[in-house]
Amino acid sequence: MKKQIGIKLGVTFALLVSFLFSTPVPQYQVEAAKTKTEKKVSIKRTANKKVTVTVKKYIDGDTTRFKLKNGKNVTAKYLLIDTPNLKKDNPYAKEAHDRTKELLKNAKKIQIEYDKGKKLDSKKRELVYVWADGKLVQETLASEGLGVVHSTKGKNTKYLKKIKKAQQQAQEQKQNIWSIENYAQADKGYNQTVADEYKKARVEALAAKYAEEEQQRKEQAAKEAEEKRAAEQAEAAKKAEEKRIADEAEAAKKAEEQRLAQEAAAAQAQAEAAAQAQQAAQAQQAAEPAQGQTVYVTPTGSKYHTHKCGNGTYSPATLEEAQARGLTACAKCY
Repeated sequence: MKKQIGIKLGVTFALLVSFLFSTPVPQYQVEAAKTKTEKKVSIKRTANKKVTVTVKKYIDGDTTRFKLKNGKNVTAKYLLIDTPNLKKDNPYAKEAHDRTKELLKNAKKIQIEYDKGKKLDSKKRELVYVWADGKLVQETLASEGLGVVHSTKGKNTKYLKKIKKAQQQAQEQKQNIWSIENYAQADKGYNQTVADEYKKARVEALAAKYAEEEQQRKEQAAKEAEEKRAAEQAEAAKKAEEKRIADEAEAAKKAEEQRLAQEAAAAQAQAEAAAQAQQAAQAQQAAEPAQGQTVYVTPTGSKYHTHKCGNGTYSPATLEEAQARGLTACAKCY
């Protein structure tokens, strides 16, 4: 028993040492082996048979990389259709790319189908028809003016009439690629000179549009600035007018208060003067002797008195008698 355990430990140790000190396989060798294995995977290019695939990469409007069920990736060129060159940014190239992507991305089932003719083009791309939920993608692109029919020599003509009919409709309605005169040419592709002129004109038009929009923005900004300045001036004028009215009202109020104060002071002074006059009159009246009153006079004096206010001999007399003699009231007494 102990011997068997020792043998097992020895084998385990040997395997561990071998693993630790063995030379690792370079990554590029692993990738090379993987690529070599993939190349061995066969592709059945059976005509008129639809094969279910999934999208690996969207390349442009008429080229897509698909993945087969066996794991093989194939780059497919759509048969009988030619969309604008995306690398050259030709007119409607991006629209065609986006439309193809939309059709395939929204499809629950994507299939490719070979025809009876050539299976590969000069770039080793698979020549196929592409179906999205049972609808031929080439037909959709042609009907929407996003691709031109491009016939091939040989037997790849199964859906040629179908796609040409769709293209005719787009031509008549001058959709997309057909809206540019002499740009799309059936079975010949696209006129690059026309494409370049269109792009140049488009750039110039965009530049002119941008310049016009920039001018409009400047004019709008100037208009808004002027309106703001006018509004500020109007507000300042309004506040100045309100201040003027308030100042005038305050001044009028103070003037009225001053006038009322002066009138009150004058009335008070008048009242005081009247009171003083009344008091003086009352005092004078009180000071004046009454008729029949007894007064005192001296034998040689010219005054009559209420009492003996000085030295000398005073004789009593009536007021009438004193006044009859021409005597006047003594200022000290009265």
